[in-house]
Amino acid sequence: MRSRFRYLALLVASAAAFAAGDAPTAPRYFKPAQVDAARAAGITGSVLVEDADFRVLASRRDKPGQSEVHATDTDIFVVIDGQATIVVGGKMIDSKEISPGEFRGSGIEGGTSYLLETGVVLTVPRNTPHWVRETRPGFRYYVIKSIGRG
Repeated sequence: MRSRFRYLALLVASAAAFAAGDAPTAPRYFKPAQVDAARAAGITGSVLVEDADFRVLASRRDKPGQSEVHATDTDIFVVIDGQATIVVGGKMIDSKEISPGEFRGSGIEGGTSYLLETGVVLTVPRNTPHWVRETRPGFRYYVIKSIGRG
């Protein structure tokens, strides 16, 4: 079952590229060891695929993060192991622009809490505050970023 989730993110990303009319020039295939190595890199993982229209990140999180807003990107979370709570919507606290169109904050007031657990897929539209408020060590997931054009 885990291997099914392992490759679900890559299938969704490929579908997004075809829907945009820009078929990738070649398939991209990652063995489990490559995905695990990418996920182990950095605090929250690293990019597996970066294209003009989408990115696929192999991620892990062992503690809460900052609240975020992406002006042009939609985030698609695909959970493969563990649990976390994410807050979506509401108003970001202490919002600061860290790069063009990318905002971070210390939390969110209001919003709706969702349980992220194995098998869940959650989409967060662009310009929507979101915050991984709680997590248990071992939370592993993919984030597929559908990149907008502003």
